[in-house]
Amino acid sequence: MKKRVVIALLTGLVIASLAGCGTKTEATGQEVPESSSAVESEAEADGSVADESTSEEVIGDDADEPSDFAGAENESIVLYAEIEKYPSLSPLKDLEYESANGILDAAEDIVIYNGDGFEVGYIKSGSTILVTEYGLNALARFKNPIDGTDYDYLYVTKDYIRDGDLVALTTTELETMIKESLGNRNYDAPVFAEPTEDMELYEFRIPMYYDPETDTPVYWVYEYYDRADVSILSHKTYSVACTEDTDDYIICQIYYKDLITDEEFNNYGH
Repeated sequence: MKKRVVIALLTGLVIASLAGCGTKTEATGQEVPESSSAVESEAEADGSVADESTSEEVIGDDADEPSDFAGAENESIVLYAEIEKYPSLSPLKDLEYESANGILDAAEDIVIYNGDGFEVGYIKSGSTILVTEYGLNALARFKNPIDGTDYDYLYVTKDYIRDGDLVALTTTELETMIKESLGNRNYDAPVFAEPTEDMELYEFRIPMYYDPETDTPVYWVYEYYDRADVSILSHKTYSVACTEDTDDYIICQIYYKDLITDEEFNNYGH
């Protein structure tokens, strides 16, 4: 009997001891790690953690930087894809304008504006622009020659413009000039024929109006030849066609083939 009482007492002490150990572990304040999903949910609830993808987009965003991309251009004019938020001049489109024969020879890039006074592009250095209307202020304007843009007129200061008695160049006259220039070389006269599929094409636009006192359209033709990727003058067979384009320009199409070889050139006249 006494042995059973002792065993019962010992068992009670062991159980009490184990219970005491469990209570001590909770009292130390040791935290159980929370799951990552629980932490994220809590952080998102109080807004303390920023979204990672959003942060990367903000860091890489350069939309506020000025853009040099040319929204549209031709051989004479560049129009910006983006313009400033505030105009450089007061509105120009509501002012009075009168017809004029002005010539702008750009010795440097020249700023152009739209009717609301915003700077929208520039005239390329070396270009010639025909200005058709003068304002009663220091501005003049001409029709926007670039299709697919929102500006009916482009505006420029009068400082760069000279008056001129302009002459209209016909398509027939221009075709004759081109054919003469193609034949002006130390080789047999070229052959002119209808265009064929085996011919290459070179095309350019040339102003219809010119000042006979200062401009020589045949020299303009040679300037366009110099801009070509190939030597237009070094072939034997051509087809030439000129047609009127919009905004007082003429489109010239030169089809060519049969490159002159060095041997043919060296043997000419021998």
